[in-house]
Amino acid sequence: MTHSLHRRGSIDSLQNDYVVLITPAVNINHKESKSKLIEILDIVKEIGPVNIGSYDCGNIFRGATIEKIQNTLSETPRVRCVFDSYEKVKLLVAELKKRDYGLSVTISGLIDNIVKLSRENDIKPHSINLSIGVYGKVEALPDESVLNLVTMCGHGMVSERLVKQAVERVKKGTWDIDKAAVEIAKPCHCGIFNVERAKQILNKNLKK
Repeated sequence: MTHSLHRRGSIDSLQNDYVVLITPAVNINHKESKSKLIEILDIVKEIGPVNIGSYDCGNIFRGATIEKIQNTLSETPRVRCVFDSYEKVKLLVAELKKRDYGLSVTISGLIDNIVKLSRENDIKPHSINLSIGVYGKVEALPDESVLNLVTMCGHGMVSERLVKQAVERVKKGTWDIDKAAVEIAKPCHCGIFNVERAKQILNKNLKK
């Protein structure tokens, strides 16, 4: 189970949306994992994520840097980031495999793309989780255009109200779409909110 499992959107919209979570086993050599994660963060920085974050200092759109994240890693550290390119995430997985850190790596994305990525890196996935959707009083949910944005923060820190406020400000001309996407991303401390995808969603919705 991962908090990045329930991202909503069309296949087209999700083509360039890849969340990476790298996690040591708690209480099993996790202190030794800290130096590995610092090194992994250097690799992530070089490849170029869209966003990266930490519970301790927020995401890059709130002023965090990879260096700050490295310096504030907790006693049970992990790496959380998102890429907007298949080639970039494939490169990261290849590098992690080569260096054999012995840490858990979770990749979220369209299942066909993740299976292809695994095969191209000669990796057999340990497990695969699929979202079967949302059941219950679905009529109480926001409309799909809002859900496509708020579900990019798996902990539910991005609210429907924030999205609607951002859209209204773009319509009024007080914010441009880049500014709106960044403001919506700020509450997602994990740094798995894909700002580039958000810009595309906002652009599409505002043209309706």
